[in-house]
Amino acid sequence: MIAGARQRIAEVAAVAPRAYWYVWWGTLINRLGGFVVPLLTIYLIGRGVTVSEAGGVVSVYGAGSIAASLVGGYLADRFGRKRTLLLSLFGGAIAMIGLGLVHELPAITVMVGAVGFVSELYRPAVAAIVADVVPPAHRVQAYALLHWVINIGFAVAVIIGGLLASIDFTILFIGDAATMAIYGVIVWVAVPETRPAVLANTEERPSRSWVTDGAFVAFVVIVFGMALMPFQSSAPLAAHMTWQAFSPAAFGAVMSINGILIIVLQPSVSAWAARREPTRVLVAAALFYGVGFAIHGFAASIAIHALAVMVWTMGEILESGTRAALVAAMAPPDARGRYQGALSMTFGAAQLVGPKLGTWVWERQGPGVLWGGCLALGVVVALALIATAPRRNRRIVEGLRIA
Repeated sequence: MIAGARQRIAEVAAVAPRAYWYVWWGTLINRLGGFVVPLLTIYLIGRGVTVSEAGGVVSVYGAGSIAASLVGGYLADRFGRKRTLLLSLFGGAIAMIGLGLVHELPAITVMVGAVGFVSELYRPAVAAIVADVVPPAHRVQAYALLHWVINIGFAVAVIIGGLLASIDFTILFIGDAATMAIYGVIVWVAVPETRPAVLANTEERPSRSWVTDGAFVAFVVIVFGMALMPFQSSAPLAAHMTWQAFSPAAFGAVMSINGILIIVLQPSVSAWAARREPTRVLVAAALFYGVGFAIHGFAASIAIHALAVMVWTMGEILESGTRAALVAAMAPPDARGRYQGALSMTFGAAQLVGPKLGTWVWERQGPGVLWGGCLALGVVVALALIATAPRRNRRIVEGLRIA
């Protein structure tokens, strides 16, 4: 595993400048300290908040992140990647400290929204930096390595955060803010502005809006449909396995397979995917998602649930780098931030809608409808990707001419 990861990193290192790697290391540091959001529900319940109220507060974070995707993309194109990163990282650190200092539920809710908005502004800027500095042929691997390191950081942060929370939750807020600030210092000192010169040297408004790009809008809608599937692994799958009399520990063990497989397989599988036609890779990802979640529907043992996670995790590994690279290819140079922001928005929206929709279907229509519906959705997404491929490919050719 280590040798394979080193080889893939070396392949990207051969073509990616230092700016990419500073962002890569900054992302790792930031995610290693991402303690608060994964444990936010536990923190709120510990303060006497009901489960339903805690869920509502956490959803405010999701709403903030959706708005951040659009605003962050605009800022990255209009005012630059570096400025957007600095605003998000230093501003997010301040907001995180503020969240740790408030104690009443209304104030906590407001601050959770502020943290979700400010601290997530950086995502479109990071994605735009990758498109700015990495050659097209290597973008799938470059984006995949970012996804890989995010998962490594998340896995470590949850473990460390759980241990620190047993001592004092205040430590989590301070640590989370500190890692954001450290990332901000890295950007301030070492990351140059990568926005294309055509934008950097003009005061004119960026020329293209992604809303008017029909091929891209269609892709965003399709990606939203795809993104609904992995979010069934949270509340819906937890409810389903609890109904089957599995313990929380069993659910946690099954879900840990997702992170382990991403850490082990992401670099190698992404290198394979980078050599394939993007639509075919995404079609395979959609089918892996659909089949994987359908398996949960008839799983009666931990082993079958584990197999299901293995199957749909392959979908996540395949699509994570490919979709971002495809958007980078479709986006004009002066709109990379906004296009990546729109892509990020689809996942924020799916995170907000998916778990609630899934639990509603599971409860009202039955488990079979939910898991069978995932299979049907996977097939529909795959067919939609195939049907829209010609128009999407034409947009990529147009983008190459502009670039």
